[in-house]
Amino acid sequence: LADGRKGGFEASLREPYAGYCAHAPASQQDAFPGPLPESVLAEAGLQLAAVQVIFRHGARDLSKDHKCFSPRAEAFGGCHLLSLVSYSARGESSEGAPLAKTILDAYPTLPQHPDGQPGCGEGVLLDEAIDQTRALAGALQKAYFQRLPGVPDLNSTRMYSTDKERTFGTLFMLQNFLFHESSDHQGKPSAQAFTRPLDSDPWDLNQYCPRAGSKRHARHYDDKDIAKLAFPEFAARWRQAAGTDFQPAFKDCLLVASCSRQTGLRLPAGLQPNSSLFVEALRVSLKLFQDRYTSDLEATRLLAAPSLLELDDFLQLQATGSGPMVALWATHDTTIMVMLVALGIWNGQWPPYTDSLTIEVYRPRGRQGTPLFRLLHAGQPLQLPWCSTRVELDSLAGSGLCSVGDFLPEHIAELRDQQLLAIKCEGLGSTATSEDVAMLHPRNCLAWLQAVSGLPPPAAGVIGCVVLVLVGFAAGAAGRRRFDARGTSIGGDGREISEPLLQDSSC
Repeated sequence: LADGRKGGFEASLREPYAGYCAHAPASQQDAFPGPLPESVLAEAGLQLAAVQVIFRHGARDLSKDHKCFSPRAEAFGGCHLLSLVSYSARGESSEGAPLAKTILDAYPTLPQHPDGQPGCGEGVLLDEAIDQTRALAGALQKAYFQRLPGVPDLNSTRMYSTDKERTFGTLFMLQNFLFHESSDHQGKPSAQAFTRPLDSDPWDLNQYCPRAGSKRHARHYDDKDIAKLAFPEFAARWRQAAGTDFQPAFKDCLLVASCSRQTGLRLPAGLQPNSSLFVEALRVSLKLFQDRYTSDLEATRLLAAPSLLELDDFLQLQATGSGPMVALWATHDTTIMVMLVALGIWNGQWPPYTDSLTIEVYRPRGRQGTPLFRLLHAGQPLQLPWCSTRVELDSLAGSGLCSVGDFLPEHIAELRDQQLLAIKCEGLGSTATSEDVAMLHPRNCLAWLQAVSGLPPPAAGVIGCVVLVLVGFAAGAAGRRRFDARGTSIGGDGREISEPLLQDSSC
């Protein structure tokens, strides 16, 4: 990772966004090589006990209304996966046919039809996601279902998804492909899939943590000047071909168009897939994202910590036999990437569609011994630098096995202390007390203002907002970074990076 901050990641930059399209079924099959051979486990006195899979959704349309090209040619289509809406009270069967949710005018920058333009919604799954998810389910079944202590079903599986249609849709299809033969839903309560409010979900990188704000918004890297500063000749060629100023986030247009074979979004003549400018644009985008995500490791660690700690919680339960046999986590590319960066094991490549992290849990066959795990990405076991476990068998060399107590490095594990996490998220010094931390929460601050001023909540809220804004400006002026008049953060290396002056304003 240190090499990455110095301009490394050479292999990933030679093939930027390699394998991103993840066409089925080869990509999904390669992601699950399966657990360690049974003969090796028998020699080591181990058995596979449980598994967790953290996976990205399948192919989607543009995630944002990017105006990458001028003019832009978007033809709505290729998204026939309907979101059916129905509601019922717990324990009662739903009545009536579900409603088919239909999106109008998902991309406002395009010319609009007078009656609205039905079609794909922003970031919704494309038809190819069906085959990708089916292949993902088949590969997962083949790799693990016959090796676990029992055949998994919905009762032994925990499911979680961010509250977005593309992740919930992928999770729904995955569980359907995994369990449809063993599940008779007639007369049975619906299976549970857990989620959180989207604006506070750490699996969507949205938890409250002002210190990590810049990394949360890095996924929407829409700086129009950064490419001109870092790659001026490329930026000029892009403008000539595309008619716009290049932004790192424009990789989404290139990849969606290329992966869908331009059935939805058409590329300009000078930016056809595999042309020199197309490849250069992906390389520039990936390089800028690499710099963005690795420039402030403390912020990235704070952003990744809650979801990593939650994985650890379930790992410890699985290690003792009290957790779910299978845990499925439907999330996003940036979440997987932030986790890898925070752990210091990111290889610089962007996670493709249906990318996955897999945690295999192994327990000793007898009563003696330590439960172990290994973490896999892109079909390869990851070697964790902080792992203190020493394997004595030659057959286990390079297997990536570690004690379950070594799942997280110390700089992440220490953030299980909620007071320490709050101190770091607020950017406070090590001498801050728990009272200082509590007072900084907007609700506590408002209560204090009401008590001191005697004003009703609306008036106290106005005063509180003014105070918070003034403190924010003062802190920004006195902090480690200095801001110019355009609201541009000037890093320690002198390079300018556009960021909002105030992140995560509670007002």
